[in-house]
Amino acid sequence: MKKKVGFLDIINKRIFFPPAIALVIFVFIGILFPENFGVAANAALDFVFKYFSWFLFPVALVMLGFCLWAGFSKYGNIRLGGPDAKPTMSKAVWFAIALTSGIGVGITFYGVYEPVLFSMTPPDFLSVAPMSEAAIFSAMQFTFLHWGLHPYAIYTTAGLIIVFMFYNGKQPFRCSSALYPLLGEKAYKGIGDAVDSLFVFAVIGGTATSLGLAVLLIARGLEYLYGIPSNAVSWLIILIAVAGVCILAAITPVSKGIAFIGNANTILYIFVLIFAFVAVDPLKVTELLFSSIGEYFQNFIHLSLYLEPIARTGWISAWNVFYNAWWLACAPLVGLFFVKLAYGRTIREFVTVNLFAPVIFSFVWFGFFGGGSIIMDKFHGGTIGTLVEKIGSDMSLYAFFAQFPFSGLMNFIALVVVVLSIITLVQAIMVAAAQMTCKSNDDTTGEVAPPKISVIFWGIAMLMIAYTLLISGGISALQTISVICGLAVAIIFCFGIIAYVKSMHNLKEFDTYSNGDLSIYAKNEEIASKVENMQVQPSACTDENGV
Repeated sequence: MKKKVGFLDIINKRIFFPPAIALVIFVFIGILFPENFGVAANAALDFVFKYFSWFLFPVALVMLGFCLWAGFSKYGNIRLGGPDAKPTMSKAVWFAIALTSGIGVGITFYGVYEPVLFSMTPPDFLSVAPMSEAAIFSAMQFTFLHWGLHPYAIYTTAGLIIVFMFYNGKQPFRCSSALYPLLGEKAYKGIGDAVDSLFVFAVIGGTATSLGLAVLLIARGLEYLYGIPSNAVSWLIILIAVAGVCILAAITPVSKGIAFIGNANTILYIFVLIFAFVAVDPLKVTELLFSSIGEYFQNFIHLSLYLEPIARTGWISAWNVFYNAWWLACAPLVGLFFVKLAYGRTIREFVTVNLFAPVIFSFVWFGFFGGGSIIMDKFHGGTIGTLVEKIGSDMSLYAFFAQFPFSGLMNFIALVVVVLSIITLVQAIMVAAAQMTCKSNDDTTGEVAPPKISVIFWGIAMLMIAYTLLISGGISALQTISVICGLAVAIIFCFGIIAYVKSMHNLKEFDTYSNGDLSIYAKNEEIASKVENMQVQPSACTDENGV
C-alpha cells in the first residue's frame, strides 16, 4: 500500500518555515498595529536610503554589463539542457510570458502617471520650468531609466546566475544554486538555506508590492467605470478574486495556464498600444519617442550613476533607488521563473528574450502612453494631468482613455489588461516559490509543477501581505518593504555573478555536457535552429498544450 505523503513530507522545512513564520508575524503586526508598523517601516527605509543608495543604484549598471558579457561572449552559444535539448515553447509565447510576468503591472500603473508627473513637477535639482521642453525630455529620460534596461538587466541577471547551474550543472532548482561554484555543497546547507529563505521572503514581499499597486489600479477602474468605491473592503474582495484565479491557473502546467494568460494579455497590450498611437498624434508621438530614446542613451551613464550628492533633495532616493530595490526584491523568483521557461535555449537567446525584447516594448509603451499624454495636455487641450492631480496616481491610465471616443470600452479593456498582468505575475511567483521551498524533484526541463498545497499557501501569503501593506500605509508602505529586501538581495547577487563567471571559466568542472569543449554547442547550433523552425514555431497554433 502506497504511503500517504503529507504536507510536511513535501516541503523543505529549512527553507519553508523561516520566511513563512516571518511573513505571518509581519501580517499580524501590520494588522494589529498599523500606525506603529508604518513608523518602523519608514525608519528602516530612511536608513537604507541614507547609507546604501550609493550601492543600490549603480549595481544595476554592473548587472547590465554582466548580461552583455554572458550573452555575447563565446559562452553565449551554450545550450541550456545540453546541445541536443529542444525548446518547449515558441519564442513568441516565451516573450509574452517573460514580458507579462516581469513588470507588466508596473507599466500599466506608471505608463501615463510617471511621464506626466515628472513633466508637471520636474526634480528640483534640474531647475527647469514645468511642461517646458527640458522638463519633458528629462521626464522621458527618467521614465526610461526606471522601466528600461535597468529592471530587465536585474531580472535577467537573477535568471542567468541560476539557469546554467540548473540545466547544465545539474544542481537543484534553488536560488542558492547560483553560489555552488563558490561554496560547493555548502551552498545547500546553512548558508544556502538562509539565502533561499531570504529570497523567498524578499520576493513574496516585493510581489505583494506589485499586487497592492494592481489592486489600487483595479479598484480605481471599478470606481470610475461602475461607481464601486475604492476602499479597504473592495481591496480585500479584489485580492481574494485575483488570488483565486491565480491559484487555479498556477496549479496547471506552466505551458497551459501561464502561457494562455500571457498570450491573451500580450494581444491586449498590442491592441491598446495601437489605439494610443493612432488616437493622439502619431507624428508628434513618434518624434518625441525617438528623440527621448536618443537623449536616454546619450546620457545613459550619467543617469545610471547620478546620486545628487550636492543638491540632496531626496528625489533620486525616492524614485531611482527605490525602483532598483523593487526590482531586486522581486528578481530572485522572477529569475527562477525565467529559468523554468529556458530549457533548450542558448544563453544568448536567454539574454535577448528576457532583456532586450521587453526593453523595446517598454520604450514603445511609455512613449505612446506617457509621451502621448504629454502631447495631449500640451498641444490638444487634454486634462490627463489635471485628473491625475485631482484623483490620484491610480487614475492615470483611465484618465488617458477618457480623452477619446469609446472611452468606456477602452477603459474596460485597460482594466482587463491590469487584471491579466497581475494574474500572470502572481501565479509565476507562486509556482517558483512553491517549487523552491519543496524538497528536490526530478525536474530537468522546467515543466514539473510543484505540489498544489504549497502553491496555494504562497498565494494566500501574498494576498495577506498585500492587504496588510495597503491598510497600514498604502503605497508608501508597499514601497518600504521592497527597498529593505532589495538591499540584501543585491549583495547576494554580486556573489552570484562572481560564481557564474567562475563556472564559465571552469566548464570542464561545471558543465556536465561539454567537458570544457564549447565546440559541441557550435556544431549543434545550426541543427537546433532547424529543429525549432520545423517543430516549435508551428506549435503556436497546433500544440497539444494549447500554446
